[in-house]
Parts: sequence; structure tokens; C-alpha cells
Amino acid sequence: MFFRSKKKQALWGDLGKASLLGIHLVSCTFVGFAIGYFLDKWLGTQPWFLISFLFFGIAAGFKNMYLEAKKIHEEEKRKDKGVDEQKG
Repeated sequence: MFFRSKKKQALWGDLGKASLLGIHLVSCTFVGFAIGYFLDKWLGTQPWFLISFLFFGIAAGFKNMYLEAKKIHEEEKRKDKGVDEQKG
């Protein structure tokens, strides 16, 4: 395997998890923007759907970021607890 040591594997795993935070925010914002844009174009209500769905997308992105960060934090607590139990 390319990454031989456990520390390097853990580092790359953590970096992958951290990159999900930004991906969640950007993708949700883009999806909200796209839905609002096409609804406005279809219904002729510029810019109301675009603005509202953009805000919904941003809110969904922050919610997903929060949940992912919480999940990462719980995993880290579980790892630290496992290390502490092995020492004790």
C-alpha cells in the first residue's frame, strides 16, 4: 500500500473527513442556488425563489457541516477513550 504507517493512514483519513466539511457547504449552496434559479426561470418570479432557495441551501450546508463535525468529534473522543483505557 502507498501509505505504510498507521500514522500516515490516520492523517490522510482525518484530512479526508475534514475536506467533507467544505464539500457539504459548497454542494448544498450550489444545489439551493440551482433549484431557485430554475424555478425563477420557469415561473418568471425573479429573484424570489433564487434568494430563498439560496438561503435554504446555505442553511442545509451549515447543518451538514455541524453534523459532520459532531461525528468527527465523537470518533475522536472514542479513540481517545480507547487509548486511555489501554494505558490504565
